[in-house]
Amino acid sequence: MSFAQYFKTASYCLIGSGFVAIAATGRIDWISIVLFAAVFASSWFLDTARIVRAVPSWAYNCVALAYIPFFLIDYRLLSRSFMIGMFHLLFFAAAVKLLTLSKDRDYLLLYLISFAELLAASTLTVNIVFAASFVIFLFSGIATLILFEMRRTNARMQTEARVQPVVVSRRLQGTGLELFSPFPAGLLSAIVFGITALIITIAIPIFFVLPRVHFGMHTQPSGETQFTSGFSESVELGQIGRIKQSDAIVMRVKTDKSPSELPYGLKWRGIAFDQYDGRAWRRSNQIRRTVPIQGLYYKLENTAQGTDLINQTFFVEALSTDVIFAMHKPMAVSRDVGFLWRDTAESLYTARPVSSKLRYSAVSNPIRPDPANISDLRPVPQEILSTYIQIPPSDPRVAELAKQATEGAQDKYAKAQALERYLLAHYSYSLVLRGTPNSPDPLAMFLFDVRSGHCEYFASAMVIMLRQLGIPARLVNGFRTGEYNELGNNWIVRQYDAHSWVEAYFPPYGWIEFDPTPPDPQRPKAAWLRAIANLADAVDLWWWEGVVNYDRSKQSRVFSGVRAGIADFQNSLKEFANSIQESFRAGMATLRSPQAVMKFLYGRFASWLPLIALAALLWIRPVRRRITSFIQRALHRGDPRISATSFYREALALLGAQGMKRGYAQTPMEFARSLRNHPAGESLLSLTRMYNAIRFGTPNAQFSRSEAEALLRTLRSALKTKAAHA
Repeated sequence: MSFAQYFKTASYCLIGSGFVAIAATGRIDWISIVLFAAVFASSWFLDTARIVRAVPSWAYNCVALAYIPFFLIDYRLLSRSFMIGMFHLLFFAAAVKLLTLSKDRDYLLLYLISFAELLAASTLTVNIVFAASFVIFLFSGIATLILFEMRRTNARMQTEARVQPVVVSRRLQGTGLELFSPFPAGLLSAIVFGITALIITIAIPIFFVLPRVHFGMHTQPSGETQFTSGFSESVELGQIGRIKQSDAIVMRVKTDKSPSELPYGLKWRGIAFDQYDGRAWRRSNQIRRTVPIQGLYYKLENTAQGTDLINQTFFVEALSTDVIFAMHKPMAVSRDVGFLWRDTAESLYTARPVSSKLRYSAVSNPIRPDPANISDLRPVPQEILSTYIQIPPSDPRVAELAKQATEGAQDKYAKAQALERYLLAHYSYSLVLRGTPNSPDPLAMFLFDVRSGHCEYFASAMVIMLRQLGIPARLVNGFRTGEYNELGNNWIVRQYDAHSWVEAYFPPYGWIEFDPTPPDPQRPKAAWLRAIANLADAVDLWWWEGVVNYDRSKQSRVFSGVRAGIADFQNSLKEFANSIQESFRAGMATLRSPQAVMKFLYGRFASWLPLIALAALLWIRPVRRRITSFIQRALHRGDPRISATSFYREALALLGAQGMKRGYAQTPMEFARSLRNHPAGESLLSLTRMYNAIRFGTPNAQFSRSEAEALLRTLRSALKTKAAHA
């Protein structure tokens, strides 16, 4: 790779990293992204200098002036956002410069635009794509600065002093950069990689020890606000069409228990509805009350049924709802949610903006009812009966079906279970909404005509039939558990996991969940695609939890862990020293003769003898030198320059050990000729000629490895003979 190619590649990586970072925020429309990407790619192949010569400068000025009114139109009518309008302006300026690259200042302006894009992206979101873009920006930025200075210095020297390189490997083209041809791209890349790694290595400890100050700037989503399918604050039946489901991620959930330890059919509860008017579900009482604070949590309940509590950590994407999700029954929610309110149906809400992500924890007490503890004789609170028993005028067949489905059940809890089994067995799941749009009773149409539907029909049917039987019930919207990611140890909840189910009231447990909806058919996915998706999700979750949300509490845990690790290491050293001391004392107590001493030492250190012998050999300089030279020549067997240099250096080391060292002002040939009368002089002279021919001669010079080995053996033998006679 030539100097010009390397410089262009590094510059385009630098420019592209800023564009990718700002595009990954999800704030830029896809039209702008596609257009700039097309300009970016095409500019690589275009002769931009020719474009500059062909188009007069006044044309560029006119285009720049024409964009000013377009910016105002974009700000007021198109994007309706000053920030997005500024991004479009940056894209426009970068696109124009990419198509007219001819001078160094054009590159400088593009570098500044890329830096501005990266800086703006850091205030909008800090996802894993931003991290990758930043690393590429850092690497290419270091390389570009080095190359840009080389390019600028060379141009200044060419202009001022007219300096021309004397030795080049090919014909000059007139720029002076041929001095770097062939350009050592691999060596420069290694240097830049080392500098980048050093910067990151220094930055990581600084990141962990800096005081944590959170301004809430990095909670923005990586995409646009998601309007979830299947989850809303109202449920309406009787529509016709097909529900289109999305696989966009809604949230990720971590629990302190493995999937096998969690309750079957676990769900993330959202919002409950109590009023049904024959077509739609709503909340009759939307008054929200604040929740008391206790320590770092909002306290929702004063007592728990048992001690089998489950801790959950939610990583919620930007959603078009202020509902807080948690496993039923939530006992406490962390104060990370900000303000927390609860309504009469035990639904939770927060005041967070709909354009921000949210991370919080919840503690729930899973209700595992024992039928033996449930009795119809236990009284139900009057406020529950007055709210959750109301039935709108409906088809009389619904009440009759409820009685038929529960015939034979002994108590109300058994009737609820019978209704759940009946709906699961006699109706089918479907996302296709069929029937008459203006039907006066869509629930009756589902039960007696269509006999298939989605979860809202099943849940609505069970709630109404439970109320027909005098059992308080309500409909709940939320999400199924989702897909478990074993790599990240978390549940991935997507939009198509939105779900509706039933809660019925049975003392002494209170509200108990029922799910009459048949299971949704599994979506087939190749194993390798699932593995890649799980890995990407695990990395993204680690980045969000471990870097973006690295706060003072995590910093404190890290410091505590470091201190504990140092203390454990010190204790381990003390225990090791004590064990050696005790072992030595025990051994000395049993030693009564020299034979016993030798037996003790051999038993203790026999396994270490090979390592001790190897260390002793490596301590001897000639042996170490020969081993190092052998390894170096073996690794670079195909490179004659490195091999010849290795043989020559070993010869110099052998001579230096005998007191014959080459002076700093001596050339290799001068040093060899000065030892012509020495027994090793002829071997050194031949080896020096071979070294000079390969190191400083023509590129096609031949190197004989076997001849170099023979000359080195002769030199070594001559030095031994000379030393013996001396």
